[in-house]
Amino acid sequence: NLLFCLLFTAFQILDRIEDVQELIFTKEPDLLRAFLPVQTMHVTIIVAHLGTEEEVKKAVLALKQSKSKVEAILQGKDLNMTFRGIGQFNNQVIYVKMLEEDQKRLSKVAEAVEECFNEMNLDISGSKDFKAHLTFLKLSKAPRFKRRGFRKFFSDLCKEYEDCFFGTEVLSQIDLCAMRKKKQESGYYFCECSINVGSHGMEKNQEQ
Repeated sequence: NLLFCLLFTAFQILDRIEDVQELIFTKEPDLLRAFLPVQTMHVTIIVAHLGTEEEVKKAVLALKQSKSKVEAILQGKDLNMTFRGIGQFNNQVIYVKMLEEDQKRLSKVAEAVEECFNEMNLDISGSKDFKAHLTFLKLSKAPRFKRRGFRKFFSDLCKEYEDCFFGTEVLSQIDLCAMRKKKQESGYYFCECSINVGSHGMEKNQEQ
């Protein structure tokens, strides 16, 4: 499985996520194994199922072709992604929310990337309705709690941060990541291909 995701480098956001994880750990130490490392923090654009190297090559081409469409949407301007508050999915996942206004702009970028994938007839059936978020805890990684879910104690775990401002990240890079390959030394996913977008993309174009 591969996914298109946005790389996160904003230390304020990552530091705040670590603060929340530490707080949860003090309340429920057994949830330690459910935490996602901050080095892997990302916003998923689409999920692709690529069974052959040929399909991976087509996916790389699709990402490169999406660059012009994304740049047409951004028009050389930065897309700021602001994160505030904490939410949960199906009592199984805890994540940091993106402001709705920023999410709407980012969804247009996601649609452009998805369009290029569809044109290549690649399998993105695993993609769900786009909702930008930063997942930092999954109960699937802690079987004991997976059975219980967060129903009874979600609000108690991190109520101090439920409406907290986490920070702002600028959309500058979109990665095609291989989920099942060995991670990089930095702890981030193995990248098959990356494109720079927004003002960063314009700078790269000028360099080239």
